[in-house]
Amino acid sequence: MVSSRKLQYADRVAIQQADQAIRKDVMRALVEIITNANDSYSRLEQAGGKSSGEISIEVHRKHKNSTIRVRDFAEGMTDKRMDKVVGTYGEATSGLKEDQRVRGMWGRGLKDSIFGLGYGHVRSFKGNNFYSCSLLLKNGIPTFELDDPVYATAALREKHGFPAGNGSLIEIIVSRDDVKMPQYSNLRNYLQRHFELRPIMSNPNRKIILLDSASKGKIRQETELSYKSPRGEKVLEEKLSIEGYPAEASLEVYRSNIQLSTRSEEGDYADGGLLVISRDIVISLTMLKCENDPYAGYFYGSIQCDYLHDLLKNDEPVLTATRDGINWSHPFAKALKLAVESKLEPLIQAEREHAIHDEQTKLDKKLRRKLDKALHELNTIALTELREQRDGEPRRKIELPESGMGFFPERMYVQTGQSATLVLRAALGDNARAGATASVISSSPEVNIITPQVVLKPHKNDPSILEARVKVEGRQVGGEGTVTAYLGRNRAQAMVQVHSKKESIPAPPMRGSNALFTDIRFDDRTDPRQRVYYDRVNSSIVIATAAPSVRIYLDINNRLDTTMQGQVLLAELITEAVCREIAREGVEKGRFLVLEGAEADAIQNHFIRLQNRYAHLIHQYIVTKQ
Repeated sequence: MVSSRKLQYADRVAIQQADQAIRKDVMRALVEIITNANDSYSRLEQAGGKSSGEISIEVHRKHKNSTIRVRDFAEGMTDKRMDKVVGTYGEATSGLKEDQRVRGMWGRGLKDSIFGLGYGHVRSFKGNNFYSCSLLLKNGIPTFELDDPVYATAALREKHGFPAGNGSLIEIIVSRDDVKMPQYSNLRNYLQRHFELRPIMSNPNRKIILLDSASKGKIRQETELSYKSPRGEKVLEEKLSIEGYPAEASLEVYRSNIQLSTRSEEGDYADGGLLVISRDIVISLTMLKCENDPYAGYFYGSIQCDYLHDLLKNDEPVLTATRDGINWSHPFAKALKLAVESKLEPLIQAEREHAIHDEQTKLDKKLRRKLDKALHELNTIALTELREQRDGEPRRKIELPESGMGFFPERMYVQTGQSATLVLRAALGDNARAGATASVISSSPEVNIITPQVVLKPHKNDPSILEARVKVEGRQVGGEGTVTAYLGRNRAQAMVQVHSKKESIPAPPMRGSNALFTDIRFDDRTDPRQRVYYDRVNSSIVIATAAPSVRIYLDINNRLDTTMQGQVLLAELITEAVCREIAREGVEKGRFLVLEGAEADAIQNHFIRLQNRYAHLIHQYIVTKQ
């Protein structure tokens, strides 16, 4: 038996606001439904219940009537609970009013999500029974239909994917013609990075699975979603009193070495900015009045303020009606904003001054001429050691490393949450035949290998060369890893660094273009425990001017190159970085002979050999009387 009635809603909210809330955006709907599922787990855990923490999001893209199914294994709902939660509009049903740590703030997220995209069904197992209801548009009228409960048979459980226990399934049919269903790869990226979902995606007690479904329920792709904050250094941690209110906020700010995407660039998916959090629930992402300041693009963190929940419990309009975050015109929000901005401004001003000093150093013509000349000579050394043509060896149309196998490019950037492609090439021979399979691994979990095994096929323009495409994915801004491919005795490596922004990455210099080293940089924010290092992604030698043994030789303008002592130290540091990188490159790319298993010893031996051979020349390039 089915009971049918007009959907009821509270006077304070109108159902027409579904379009305003969801805006025909599948992602906005998914945020509501996923956080509802997370709220159910939170209530279960706060009550002392056991929780699997699993939330699955299954999408079946079609030309018309695509389907979205979100499944959790938390509390489940009875018919009475469905009548209140699904069949009533605008009532407080999440547990917020009872001080539970849940996100639900309006009592209308599920309804708006369904009607904003089309129509849908809610199915639930609780105890021994199966409960079901629907939200439909009948003759343009929003309608709630509630089925009578039935016994939860094994067949029903198998049909809906609940082998045992309680849980709920939200199914939405995207029937509206003006709603676009994102592709699976975009959903994967957006879901992981949406600011409201980050606590869920980074919670070790949650397992979020995204499924790409084909016809008849066949799963084409499956991905476990996760999020990690950018790598950075904490630059501020402070408790703020909010003037005029019995409230305080905890402010944490981190600085990333890589410029982060901002809200003006990537909206809800920006890596930069401050998360506004109340009772563990993220309700906004902002950089306040510094939103469009380019020097604020290095900072991220959080503003924790539980007083916001006290205001929400009393129905204070501290959030926007369309769920865009904080209503900054609210008196308390204004006071919170002023308190936070007073702490942010000095950080951003310091970043501005640092950038101006860096620019002045770069524009110093005398220093630039010296460094450019030195770089030319350093690359000549690298070319001599690494790229000598062996007598009688024919030059290939497609240049490969001496080992016979290499990645192209050998260094690249990938945006967090996105994938990028490296091309692996090998010379046809005993160790590399058409159809051979190469294994690929990464040295870092922040650079994920999507294709851990690839099959080599003949190059379309040169049959003596085999190639395969290796897909990698960035998992954390600032992370970097070495991608290594193995094929028999052959090995190839590439460096991959994870960036935040969608940016145009300049093509790296080819190995044959005499440019192993492209820049010498001075950085007062680099870890001072390592005085000098080679940035393999950017092909730069980086001097850590904050290192104690370097800092004592800086002049009043924090320059290392203006005194004789500073130039001698600079020459020593450059010698160390250059010789170590050439030694590493020569051993790992097969240019220098080495016994199998003794690579580390070989690198150290060649490092010492190169120092003895070239240190005096490098000093001549760097140490000058002028």
